[in-house]
Amino acid sequence: MKIKNSVALVTGANRGIGRAFANELLARGARKVYAAARDPSTLDLPGVEKIRLDVTDPGDVAAAAAHASDATLLINNAGVAGQGGFLATDAEDVARRMFETNFFGMLRMSRAFAPVLGANGGGALLNVLSIVSWMNGGALAAYAASKSAARSLTNSLPRAA
Repeated sequence: MKIKNSVALVTGANRGIGRAFANELLARGARKVYAAARDPSTLDLPGVEKIRLDVTDPGDVAAAAAHASDATLLINNAGVAGQGGFLATDAEDVARRMFETNFFGMLRMSRAFAPVLGANGGGALLNVLSIVSWMNGGALAAYAASKSAARSLTNSLPRAA
């Protein structure tokens, strides 16, 4: 996909790799970059259009899809990380929090934006994963499992109906 003149939405664009994606899209000539974050006041990148978006909130996701109805590229970058082994006392709570953002948030965004991208000529969807989606264990077990599930989701999307 060509970036020049594209219209992109980047989730989790307020810091780290999400901010880098948004910055690079602007540098490569994207016509518009929607930068999404739970708290848009944390977005300090000039040239982006800020959107409030919590990928764990179906209402926020629907509002983002309606607002960014001209998107041709979705970068599913929002995620949470943290330590959480499966034998820890809080293992279920930690795993639910990780899965809610890293898997279900990505699923929600993919489903909401598939029709938007299709209506705008096909576009592209990029899901940001992690090396731990291939290897697992120890204190990152819950995070790794959520990223493994996200990798499976990503591999299934082209075949989804």
